[in-house]
Amino acid sequence: MKILVISDLHIPIKSDLKSLDKLNFGFYDQIFLLGDIVDIEVLNYLENQKPILHAVYGNMDDFYIKNRLPEKLSLELFDKKIGLIHGHQTGRAIPEKLLKYFNKKIDLMVFGHSHYQEKYEIEDTLILNPGAFCEGEYAEIELNESIFEIKLLHL
Repeated sequence: MKILVISDLHIPIKSDLKSLDKLNFGFYDQIFLLGDIVDIEVLNYLENQKPILHAVYGNMDDFYIKNRLPEKLSLELFDKKIGLIHGHQTGRAIPEKLLKYFNKKIDLMVFGHSHYQEKYEIEDTLILNPGAFCEGEYAEIELNESIFEIKLLHL
């Protein structure tokens, strides 16, 4: 399973809808969208792509997005527990504090907000920030029963 991970799109403020055309959505099985989408039309566009969309809202999202998406999301894929959250909940997106929002052990926490691309571990939990899509940054996760591979990418 291939998962596209994007955050901080900031469309139409810092980027535009055409920037999403640079991604090959048909290549992915799922999308993790971590907030700061900004405009409801962008969410509608992503919901109409082939991959399954899992999304949370960010601090810059409009009223309509915040009414449709959760603040955080927990899911399980191939026995891996995954948590999605934007990151504004701790001010500057402090991963150690964000982990506490899930109230349980997770294998992977994916967050955005800081516009800083990173991956590392905290006490057996993989931490992933795909960076800011409005700055050309995103990530891919390859996941199956035996593989958990993360790539940090640039357009």
